[in-house]
Amino acid sequence: MKVNGKIVYPGIVEGEVIKYNGNFSFLGGVDPKKGILKDDGRYIGGKIFIFDSSSGSTVGSYIIYGLRYYGHSPLAIVCNLADETLVTGSVMAQIPTLSNVDTDIFIDGDKIKINNDLIEINLEPVEVVTSILYHNGKILILKRSDKVSTYKGKWAGVSGYKEDLDPEPAAKREIIEETGIVNPRLIRTGGHMFLRDGKRLWKIYLFLWEVDNENIKIDWEHTEYRWIDAEKIKNFDTVPGLDKAIRRLFNKI
Repeated sequence: MKVNGKIVYPGIVEGEVIKYNGNFSFLGGVDPKKGILKDDGRYIGGKIFIFDSSSGSTVGSYIIYGLRYYGHSPLAIVCNLADETLVTGSVMAQIPTLSNVDTDIFIDGDKIKINNDLIEINLEPVEVVTSILYHNGKILILKRSDKVSTYKGKWAGVSGYKEDLDPEPAAKREIIEETGIVNPRLIRTGGHMFLRDGKRLWKIYLFLWEVDNENIKIDWEHTEYRWIDAEKIKNFDTVPGLDKAIRRLFNKI
């Protein structure tokens, strides 16, 4: 799989990923004299350091330079959102850096190649569709049965493999098969999001539909269903990423 990013500082490298989940501040987040993350002790020297976003004061730029000065600089840095601190520090330290990358693709230990604005990882995504059905202010969730191959017993939207169809027709097919509803009205699409689960990478196409009837006919893939307020999804044991998908579809992310 190939992923494009925006060059902050160019370079060609190959190495192992160290992944930090969330926002990272170099000021207070790493010891430049040792190259270790202060919250968990992992060493980032010679690794490709990946995190979601960066923040901090201008001192953070000198922390990044300090990593290079003391011989502990990352092989490269990859993030989604890069602040001025990271941009300045990467240039000062001459560390290959990319921004505007969906960091949900990567986990600790991945081996990746960076060639300026291109990242290569030996992993191909499994393409699926997930639909959230909406009726009278509530959304539909379904509990997956023990007969399905993944996420048994978890609550989910209406989901299935994209297979050889375009995403929207595939989503309609799954709605008919799993609920018996034949005339949903598309409210909006949520584009796609990536979800990493161990060695498997899901590419999930998101859809929000409105339906006229709350009575559905579930198939063998599910054991029960409920109509709930969207904000109550956190009270359910769901498939990974369902809360994020719902927030994106309701423009709350």
